[in-house]
Amino acid sequence: MAFRLDFASTYQFLGAACNGDLNLLKRLANELDMGDGLEETVASIKDLNGRTALHFAAVRGRAHVCRYLTEEAKLDVNVRDGKGETPLHYSISTDRYQTAVHLLEKGANPNAATDEGLTPLHFAAKSGPKKLLLLLILKGAKVDAKANSGTPLQWAASHGQKKAVEILLDKHADPNMVFDFVHSPLMASILASSFECVKLLLRAGADPNTCSRGKTPLEVAASNGETEIMRCLLNAGADPKVANNFGLTPVEVAAVGGHIEGVRTLLPITCPIPKVTDWSFDGIMKYVNSEKFERKSMLRKVEHLVLSLSKGHDAFNTKDYVNAIRWYTEAFDTAPSFLCNQTAVAEAASLTKRSLCWAHLNEGDLALTDAIASRMVLPSWPMARYAEGVAWNLLKDFKRAAESFFTGMQLDRENMQLNDLFRYHGEILQALDMPPII
Repeated sequence: MAFRLDFASTYQFLGAACNGDLNLLKRLANELDMGDGLEETVASIKDLNGRTALHFAAVRGRAHVCRYLTEEAKLDVNVRDGKGETPLHYSISTDRYQTAVHLLEKGANPNAATDEGLTPLHFAAKSGPKKLLLLLILKGAKVDAKANSGTPLQWAASHGQKKAVEILLDKHADPNMVFDFVHSPLMASILASSFECVKLLLRAGADPNTCSRGKTPLEVAASNGETEIMRCLLNAGADPKVANNFGLTPVEVAAVGGHIEGVRTLLPITCPIPKVTDWSFDGIMKYVNSEKFERKSMLRKVEHLVLSLSKGHDAFNTKDYVNAIRWYTEAFDTAPSFLCNQTAVAEAASLTKRSLCWAHLNEGDLALTDAIASRMVLPSWPMARYAEGVAWNLLKDFKRAAESFFTGMQLDRENMQLNDLFRYHGEILQALDMPPII
């Protein structure tokens, strides 16, 4: 366009679309057209997050507005916002069935993926509306679409959406899908305390012994006191003899958690453990509450923590970022209390490295989360500010990136990398006609 819309005009136009005021929307479109034509005028009007009038109309289910925007204004039905979400994503997220039908009829891509790989089917699986799930699958949505955070089945399972899990499995979704950083559908349903989803997944062929992030389904069920789920897993063939990273079997895990019914269920089917002299309910409860057991458990946790951090650092140094994240995550997940007892520098360094690993994998949000956590642990740590700046840069927030690099530069004035990055982002801000940091 030959001009830049002011803030008020932009939001009045988008507000009309959101509120379903078609007459106002048409009038504003004509008023704002400075000779570029209706199509170009409407397409150019976006908010700061890249959302068009079609996004706003779709999220509120304004099908008549969507019809005008797609048929008369010829707005691209697959237009993406700043996160890569299309109007179809928006309509699915708020269960707007008729709007979704219209968008699909106008050519909306049922497999359009966001920047994080999420398709409309992921959104439908999370909220669970049967009609939308079946509509998307009928229109060609891939049931095993892979996003950074898993498949639609993993999303449905993690939110305990029984009906969505049932539909996806009926449409041949893989019940044993495993990702580097995402729980299997079975493990996700256990963590969501969804007995019904667990039953459906096991019936569909989910392996009850497949580890997810270093843990078996039975161990997690025992740890969480999910006795009903535990029995379901055992009936499906879960092995009660498999020990975890600390050498504990599921019955010991249940005993440590004080889950009486779990202990009573597992004890008769677990081979006696030599170190437990009295293999009975009272005997194992006494054992896990003994000073000897606590000392040994503490030692094993410390050893595992040191090993995990060492493997994480080695993987980071060899640029094996996936395994580095896995080991750092295991360290944080399995022994957080011990990390707190380490020096602040050690904890901040580990968080910073995991943040940079996420950044190398183009996971800006996760990189930022770890960078901020590192900064909070040790505000004077310049590399935390460096990681934070890298994350903001990945998220295309150049002003905040420059601020992070500037703060890091103030903490370490001899760090030429931080100096160069700050100057570089200052040039970007200047090119974008934004005020400098200083």
